[in-house]
Amino acid sequence: MPPVRASLEYLQKLPLYEYEKPYWCFLPPKEGYDPDHQRVDNLEFENHSDIIIQDIRDRKTKARIGECGFEVFDHKSKFSAFPTAEDVIQYREETEMLLKEKLGAEFVQCYDSRLRENILFQRRQLDLNDLTLTEGPARGVHNDITYVSGPTVINRYLSDETKSKYLRPGYRFRIVNTWRTLIPQLEDRPLALCDSRSVNPEDLVAADRIIPDRVGEVYYLTYNPNHQWFWLEKQTPSEPYAFVMYDTKGGDHARFCPHVSFVNPNAPKDAAPRQSIETRSIVITKD
Repeated sequence: MPPVRASLEYLQKLPLYEYEKPYWCFLPPKEGYDPDHQRVDNLEFENHSDIIIQDIRDRKTKARIGECGFEVFDHKSKFSAFPTAEDVIQYREETEMLLKEKLGAEFVQCYDSRLRENILFQRRQLDLNDLTLTEGPARGVHNDITYVSGPTVINRYLSDETKSKYLRPGYRFRIVNTWRTLIPQLEDRPLALCDSRSVNPEDLVAADRIIPDRVGEVYYLTYNPNHQWFWLEKQTPSEPYAFVMYDTKGGDHARFCPHVSFVNPNAPKDAAPRQSIETRSIVITKD
């Protein structure tokens, strides 16, 4: 299929960020605070149009997570919807088995998941601990982990026993995202993935992501015309993405994978609103 040309949202290069770190707060509504009317971030984005996004299926060589930062798995999940928290828990366990098989891992722990739907949310209550909580598509080209926050995530979620066993020479730690559409054939708000080899270090801007019990750090990206973008046209639930967000192994291989959803210019007007589930997992392999 021919590439699609679309607009992608990047972080602006503002003088503000020279003295004030970019930040974004995700806080539940409460008395005296309405997230729909009170701003709790300093992020300023800009759209860059006519960006070429190539279909992964048209690549001459298979996309590999260790080379470009992402790949597509052939896998049919037992789950197509998540009405209960137990469904989400079981999907996380299924994801751990999938990553263990595909990446030859010694150990996998899925520590987070996100359900998303491209609709307008209007709600006065929000439970951030609800595993079935559904959010809208994330804004801005980003990578969910930085070289600073990666070790923090690993230390927070792994047990002392697991750290004692694997935090030693000979083992490699990665944080890997899986992303699966829940629509039989996705056309609305698909996800685009950037080949990490086309990203310069100066394109990455660290930003604080603040929630009530902790502060995390992510990378947002500023525009670079050399970025190489890919997607999977009419992606199905049996074609989940896997992409790396952090890697303890040094070298010139892929150690992160910027990504963002975009408005698909080829989507029909009556396309079903995007629904998706993503996971974040710590993956330990022998080095």
